[in-house]
Amino acid sequence: MTRRDLLASFPIAWLGCAPAPPPAKPRIAAITTVYRPNSHADVFFHRILEGYRLNGVSHQPRVEIASMYVDQFPPEDMARDLAAEYGFQIYPTIAETLRCGGDKLAVDGVALVAEHGDYPDNEKGQKLYPRYDFFKQVIDVMKQDGRIAPILNDKHFSYDFDKAKWMVDAARELQIPLMAGSTVSLAWRYPPLELEPETQLDEAMVVGFGQMDAYGFHTLEALQAIVEKRQGGETGVASIQVIEGDKVWELGDEGVWSWDLFHAALERTPSRIEGDPRELVDKPILFLIEYRDGLKGRILLCNGLLRSWVFAGQPTGGEILSTDCRIQFYIHGHWGFMAQNFENLVCDGKLPNPVERTLLTTGILALGFESHYRGGEKVETPQLAIEYGA
Repeated sequence: MTRRDLLASFPIAWLGCAPAPPPAKPRIAAITTVYRPNSHADVFFHRILEGYRLNGVSHQPRVEIASMYVDQFPPEDMARDLAAEYGFQIYPTIAETLRCGGDKLAVDGVALVAEHGDYPDNEKGQKLYPRYDFFKQVIDVMKQDGRIAPILNDKHFSYDFDKAKWMVDAARELQIPLMAGSTVSLAWRYPPLELEPETQLDEAMVVGFGQMDAYGFHTLEALQAIVEKRQGGETGVASIQVIEGDKVWELGDEGVWSWDLFHAALERTPSRIEGDPRELVDKPILFLIEYRDGLKGRILLCNGLLRSWVFAGQPTGGEILSTDCRIQFYIHGHWGFMAQNFENLVCDGKLPNPVERTLLTTGILALGFESHYRGGEKVETPQLAIEYGA
């Protein structure tokens, strides 16, 4: 054995040299409404704390939670036990959370997860989650301290489009990297489907499930994440109409939406229930979305028919394209995409998807509720002339 081999066989500490400490991870502030089992906070922040598996590959956390704000503490709260276990501090205000108890912004990223919790509904049926209020407090701290950090906003920006636009504009003004949206738009597609840049679409549809607010947003993002890649990019939405009940099926029979696309979409998911949808679905909900470039967007929420989000689109002069936007229920594996994208944003400065997508889907949902509130009246949407991706 040579002297070099002998030295290499000894532990470094035995030789009197302490091993180099691991490089410090970027620190993030976690801001949430409630942290209980299977809440969005749980399935997202668990991956930041513990790591995750994605497509058969294990990923160790690239960031660490330095501080947390929790708005509500139900009996099944997890946040306080996790703070004790992982050594982060829960602060009583968002400002203190961002500053980690000091006097300046002290984190490298902010994750805002304001889904779930005991919050009221408005007269239209929208859940009044405080995303805008939380976001504004984050912006106020960054303005006061003269420092910025990337922000993740889970799901849509707000129940109100004007508030949503303020959020996006405020981030742009301060040049804050901002990501937002649904995990469904990030999930696996069976079969894989990405539109070629020259693809022209006449009509596109996503059939989903769940109630109109929380799950309607997922369904809209599943649609928008695909159609935004069509020829010419996104040009925005001209009008929205939302109809509920048996009238939905009548409009299909009249050709307002395509039964061919509906059946092509359903063929993609093993979760579908065989039978007549008119008998299986109680109170279907239909979004009629007229895009400014002539594309017809159609969303159908069909509770009792499937447990997935399935897309079908009719290219101009071509064959129907379809796919299943599939998540992993119960184990929540698809949240690994959101965790990975957030880590890539904080660590590498990579924005995963256009923030305009979520601004547009936020507006479609908010104005869709307005149409529904007016009894299915068509709502013109000049404020949704949102262009991107060309």
